[in-house]
Amino acid sequence: MNKAVIGLQWGDEGKGKIVDFLSEDFDLVVRYQGGNNAGHTVIVNNNTYKLNLIPSGVIRGKKCFLGQGVVLDPNHFYTEYNQIRKKIDNPKVYLSSNISLILNYHKQLDIINESILNSEKKIGTTSKGIGPAYQDKVGRKSIKLYDLKSRYAIEEKLHSIKKFYDPILESFNESKINIEQTIEDLLSFYDLVKELIVDNSLIKKEYKNKKILFEGAQGALLDLDHGSYPFVTSSNTISSNIDIGSALQVDYKTVGIFKAYTTRVGNGPFPSELFNDIGDYIAEKGVEIGTVTKRKRRCGWLDLVSLKYSCEINRVKELCITKADVLNNLEEIKVCKSYNSKKYEDINFSESNILNSLSLDDGDFEVFQSWGEINDLDKFETLPNNLKNYITYIEDYLKIPIKIISLGPERNQTIIR
Repeated sequence: MNKAVIGLQWGDEGKGKIVDFLSEDFDLVVRYQGGNNAGHTVIVNNNTYKLNLIPSGVIRGKKCFLGQGVVLDPNHFYTEYNQIRKKIDNPKVYLSSNISLILNYHKQLDIINESILNSEKKIGTTSKGIGPAYQDKVGRKSIKLYDLKSRYAIEEKLHSIKKFYDPILESFNESKINIEQTIEDLLSFYDLVKELIVDNSLIKKEYKNKKILFEGAQGALLDLDHGSYPFVTSSNTISSNIDIGSALQVDYKTVGIFKAYTTRVGNGPFPSELFNDIGDYIAEKGVEIGTVTKRKRRCGWLDLVSLKYSCEINRVKELCITKADVLNNLEEIKVCKSYNSKKYEDINFSESNILNSLSLDDGDFEVFQSWGEINDLDKFETLPNNLKNYITYIEDYLKIPIKIISLGPERNQTIIR
C-alpha cells in the first residue's frame, strides 16, 4: 500500500526521519509541494543529513522524485544535490519537467513583500522567493524546467516578466532583471541537471505497479487554504494536494506525524504557547532551531484541538508521535484539550482573531505525571506507564491509533506497534 507522510502541526514534526525510516519498504519517494523553505534533518549512524528539497528516502538509496507542485531554486538544488553526492554514491533523483523555477527576482520580491507589512502583520517568511514563485505560477509567468531546452523560450518569457516587475523592483531600489545573465545561468544549470529531468508520464508508467511513499513539506496548519491564513506557507500542504503536485493518481494511506508538544516558526496564532521557563526548556532540550531559518521555534504544550482538525482534513489513518523524549524530565506534562473551557472544541481558522484572543485556563488542559528517562526502546509494552498513558489519551481523543513512536533523532530510536 502506498503511504503519505504528512505533518499535522506547524511543520518541523520530524517528517524527514520518518520518511527515511519507512522508505526501506518503498520503490519511489515523492515530494509534491513546497520549496527549499522546508528542512529535514536525519541522523543515521552518527551521520547527519540536512535536506531541503530532496526527499530523505535518498539516504537509503531510494529513487526520489520532485513533482510539479514543487518550486525549485536552481542554485540551491544543485548545491544540495552535490552535497548529497559526497555522502551517497549515485543518488537517484528525478525532477518533473513541469516544475516552476525560483529566480533571483522572486527573492527580491519576497523581501519587498515582507518589508511593506507592519510588525503585527509580518508573515515571518524565509525570504527564499517561494511565495512570489507560486504567485508567478498562478499568474502564468513561471519559467518551467522544460523551458530550459530553448534559449528562445526563456528569453521570450523573461522580456514579459521584466516589463512587469522592473518598475516594482526599481521603486524599492532593487536591481532590475538582467535578462542575459539570467539566461546564461539557466542554460548552465540545464546542462548540469538535464539527465535528471523527466516527463510526468514516464514516472507514471515506470511506477504504475510499484510502492510509492509521498513526503509532505511544512505542516497541515500552514496549508494555504486550510491553515492559519495569512500566516501560512504558499502551497497546499495537506494530503489532497498529492494528486495535483505529484501527477501520480494512486491510492495511499495517510500517516500523520506530530510532536509530543507543539512548535511554530514565525508569526501567527498559537493557543498553547508557553512563555515561561518550561517553554525555554523544551526549546533547548528539543534543539528547536529552524533548519532553514535558524530561528528559535516557539514552543508550547501539545494542542489536541488543532491536531484533531489536521487529522480530519488529511484523512489520517494512523499516527506517529515524535520527540516524547524531550519531555522526559518535566515534573508534569500538559495537553490542550479545548479552548476557553470547551467553548471552542473545534478550530476555526476563518476567524483567526478568535485564536489570537484565546485565554486558556486550567480547564483546557489534561495533566500527566512525568515518565522520567526512557531506557528501553524495544517495544511499546516496555515504555514507562506514564508515557503509555499519555499516548493512550491522545489516541482516545483523536480516535486514531498511534503506530509509530519516535524517541530520538537516530533511525533506530523508533518503535513500531
